[in-house]
Amino acid sequence: MNEKQIQSIQRRILRTLNSWKDPHTDVALTDSDQIQGIDISSEGEVQLAIIPQRPHCPCCLFDLRDLREKISATKGVTAVELLISGVPASERWTRVLNQS
Repeated sequence: MNEKQIQSIQRRILRTLNSWKDPHTDVALTDSDQIQGIDISSEGEVQLAIIPQRPHCPCCLFDLRDLREKISATKGVTAVELLISGVPASERWTRVLNQS
């Protein structure tokens, strides 16, 4: 993929994150401090590091599963990996949310 295609993917993902709201608030993910980082490889693989708003709330984590599916459906994206932190057993949630 060339740089222009990667920038196009970045814009599409940013639009998705601008419209995605936490299930308990009316704040878009881009306006919160939940997103810790986004990396898009030259092959279209996306890594999204995120801290759920409420670490003990399963619906927040399942909402991230839906977000992963939405990003996966984005044109040009070949794979999505969520990296969850700030919750108990974050490595388990990371593993479960990234299963296809």
